[in-house]
Amino acid sequence: LAQPRALTAAAAAALSAASAGIGSTDGARGSGEGGCEGGEEWLLLPEAEYVVAKNREAAAKNEKGVKLCRNKQYFRYKLLPDLLSRHPPRKAHATAEEAEAEAERRRAMLSFISGLLQYDPAQRWTPRQAIQHPFITGSKYTGRFAVAPAAPAAPAEPA
Repeated sequence: LAQPRALTAAAAAALSAASAGIGSTDGARGSGEGGCEGGEEWLLLPEAEYVVAKNREAAAKNEKGVKLCRNKQYFRYKLLPDLLSRHPPRKAHATAEEAEAEAERRRAMLSFISGLLQYDPAQRWTPRQAIQHPFITGSKYTGRFAVAPAAPAAPAEPA
């Protein structure tokens, strides 16, 4: 949401504090020395000001403007199991068998992702264990997947 003359959020906070009479504007502006050519100055605009400025530019060029974004929530679910089990499919299933096959794929995917995202490294699957999962192999997922124990690491040879 940067307009030419945009900067970091910290600098914007400093600028907003300065405009409210709370602090100085030192550091609220920056130059394009870190990769921008020509040494332009950048200033971060709040989204509403950016939309107004862009729409003003678009009107001058007889182009389509931009809208203020009201909702950036992509999914209404907060937990992965909820997302995978409740998110609607791309297209409606023609038969009950298709719906059950989709539900099985989603359960297998949840099991697979859960095994990869274990916080404890001792519990987390290795790549060799993960490729044996039904989600990867395409075999029927039965609701439980037991990983084979990880092979012990080869002992390091003395130098």
